[in-house]
Amino acid sequence: MKKLMILLFFFFVSCETTTVDNTSKNQEIFNRNIDTFKKSLEAFYAEDIEGFMDAFSDTLKWTGPDKKLMSEVDSKLDLQEALVGYTTLYDNHELRNTLYFAGSVYASSGEVSDDPNAIRVYGDWHHTHTESGKDVSHKWMAVIWFDEAGKIHQFNDFFDVAGFLVQHKE
Repeated sequence: MKKLMILLFFFFVSCETTTVDNTSKNQEIFNRNIDTFKKSLEAFYAEDIEGFMDAFSDTLKWTGPDKKLMSEVDSKLDLQEALVGYTTLYDNHELRNTLYFAGSVYASSGEVSDDPNAIRVYGDWHHTHTESGKDVSHKWMAVIWFDEAGKIHQFNDFFDVAGFLVQHKE
């Protein structure tokens, strides 16, 4: 029994523990980033493209749902032009059931992160197709990186474009 206790002791002592810094500073940065993104969403709902774009740095790298590879990026101007086209085609924009996450306790690379400047956003977009008046929706997720100034410098958003567009025919 004594040998078992010694083995268990060494087992627990030798196990590497992963810690995540959940300090108030990181929480404040995370909350600031979420507030920035929420303000940009409010501007988008109002179709205020300039207000929406205020959240993004001039050096933005955007990978939209039309890209085949993560290495294919567009600029801030490209995102702005896409949004102008989108607001022409759709009205009544709203992101519902929104969830925000930062950091990672588990990662395939083995590296954990408590970075409050790299966030994931999940939700359901709802819009009205301007021409037909048809309500359309799609699930959506994004990975967003904020710089030290609190601006979005990388924005990867994902949704099923074909599944979204088929709703117009139903």
